[in-house]
Amino acid sequence: MSGAGTIGVAAAAAGAVAVAATLTAAGCTGVATSLGGRPGPEAGLLRGKSPVRSHGVTHVDRLTDGITSAPDDPPRTELSSVFVSADAFVVYDLGADTPVGCAAVIADGDDRYTIALSHDGVSFTPLWSAPATPDRGMQPRAVHDLQGAGRWLRLTASGGDGSYAVSELAVAARCPPRWPPALALQHGTPIERSARLKAWAFAALAAAFILGYRRRAPDFVKLLVAVPVGVGIALMVQLAEMWPPPPSVAGPLAAAIAIVGAAIAVRVVVQRLIRARKPDHR
Repeated sequence: MSGAGTIGVAAAAAGAVAVAATLTAAGCTGVATSLGGRPGPEAGLLRGKSPVRSHGVTHVDRLTDGITSAPDDPPRTELSSVFVSADAFVVYDLGADTPVGCAAVIADGDDRYTIALSHDGVSFTPLWSAPATPDRGMQPRAVHDLQGAGRWLRLTASGGDGSYAVSELAVAARCPPRWPPALALQHGTPIERSARLKAWAFAALAAAFILGYRRRAPDFVKLLVAVPVGVGIALMVQLAEMWPPPPSVAGPLAAAIAIVGAAIAVRVVVQRLIRARKPDHR
């Protein structure tokens, strides 16, 4: 295949991946949106909102994206937001003093999650605490007939085992006929398993690039270095969330580093052998 043909195939593949990603995203969020593509009133007051303040909370966008962990799923997955301690919080601005009549939290079952309201953004009054449940893993809790109002809404976590995770948070001024709101349920991958997969993928991709790299290769081939680099960055971000890594991740991580180091060593040895075999033209 010619170089132009190879580039064309690569471009077509990239385009297909982009289309598939777009369709997948649309499928995930469509459950929780109106026909116009925007969250409908039945989604509540927070759908798609970002907090105005947060502390000790990872991936705050996951709290209100309409995509939630299925019941009994592991707490720490790519679908959940982690509250690193009982001091962690998120605060949302509702725009004006707003009544809150119902609430829903999908979160780790053995902890307690408290919603509080404030008129000034400084002093908060607890409105409702989603209680711990007998079942472990991610569990939905919802309540109707709340009596409270405020402009700012805060979510905190406490109790349980000190490890807190929330997949979705929703509140409504007036409870719609269906509550909790419609959400896109998914089964998440535990963060430890995801980190292991990224470690092995990084090792394989980096080693392949190191051993296969040629100076005279076309530029688009050289640009493939972005693939292992991207996986490596994603792995580092995930490791930062769980640091120090548990033994189930530390082992594959050490092995991945060793594989990449071995690939570098093999390449250095091979290049020295090639240079040694070349005739000396001096």
